[in-house]
Amino acid sequence: MAGEEPREPGEALDGLDDKKSELAVPKSRAAGAWKSLVPALAFAAVIVIFVVQNLHKAKISFLTFSGSFPLALALLVAAALGALVVFFLGSVRIAQFRKAFRRHQAQHDTTRGKR
Repeated sequence: MAGEEPREPGEALDGLDDKKSELAVPKSRAAGAWKSLVPALAFAAVIVIFVVQNLHKAKISFLTFSGSFPLALALLVAAALGALVVFFLGSVRIAQFRKAFRRHQAQHDTTRGKR
């Protein structure tokens, strides 16, 4: 506006930011833990409902192994093993990307004369 001094970036506008900062609750690790605990508890509740509804026995056969287990247990073990496979393959892929990045970075540094 005419006659006003220019504001610095991040400077309070009409004191609104000052009021907000006075009322704001500082972030803490405990708040972050609660934010991740709530979805985990919801997921645990869904798992408990799944297990309770699937207690009947199911015959499981894999290669030469066979047995009778609760259906929920068999499905949870299969899901956990699947998650481990995905985690392992993802970790291998990330290692490949890091190696390729280091190789590319080293090649870039030698062409720039930094080594």
